[in-house]
Amino acid sequence: MKGSAGFLERLTRDERMALEPLLRPKTVHRGEILFEQGAEPEWFLLVLRGTMKVCRSSGLGRDVILEILFPGDLCGALCALDHRPYPVSCVALQDGEILRIPRDEFLVLCSLHPGVLAKAVPDCQEKMRLQRQMLVGMAVERAEQRAARTLLLLAERLGRRTPKGLLTPMMLDRQEFSEMIGTTVETAIRVLSRMRKDGIIHEEKQNFLVLDEARLAQMAGLEDEISTPGECREDRPAKTCLGCLAC
Repeated sequence: MKGSAGFLERLTRDERMALEPLLRPKTVHRGEILFEQGAEPEWFLLVLRGTMKVCRSSGLGRDVILEILFPGDLCGALCALDHRPYPVSCVALQDGEILRIPRDEFLVLCSLHPGVLAKAVPDCQEKMRLQRQMLVGMAVERAEQRAARTLLLLAERLGRRTPKGLLTPMMLDRQEFSEMIGTTVETAIRVLSRMRKDGIIHEEKQNFLVLDEARLAQMAGLEDEISTPGECREDRPAKTCLGCLAC
């Protein structure tokens, strides 16, 4: 389980020892489907390496990306608990690795170690909140605001500090970025172009560089959410305070 974070790190030593024999590592490749909308859940899934997208089909030939999953994130856990079909699909954005736990075996484990379930539920609730926030944002926010929020999220979770700014891998292509912010590819390209011209970001190969975090946060409507780099707000769960790179 080396390299994992989040859910696994919150387990006690006894809980981890009980869980380890159930883990089934699986290598995934970009574009590989982890599960499809409407499918019955058979596994509890945890991202170990790489990033995944959670998306929903509109039925009109368009997909909307509701969330990006990072190492340590649970995936589809509530559906596995309730044994109801997935309302979304999950697809690998990068080559990576996931841990799979057979659903029935996980439920037996939770009956023996209730703390495991207690530590998984808050993650599930937070994901539901973020997905609702994303859907509301698509209805009431401008494309520029949604784009800025997405770039900040990626920079917070994947970026590293350089003398010029936050260097962050861009695992989303233009189509995926437009699906993430709920707009057309053409609009997404125009938004990114304006950010470049305004000196807020710089794009290079497979990365983007955040040159002006304060202005990007202002565009996202999150200027009050940004923490001073190196600090972590104690009133926020780790990894949820945008701009905080201490966690």
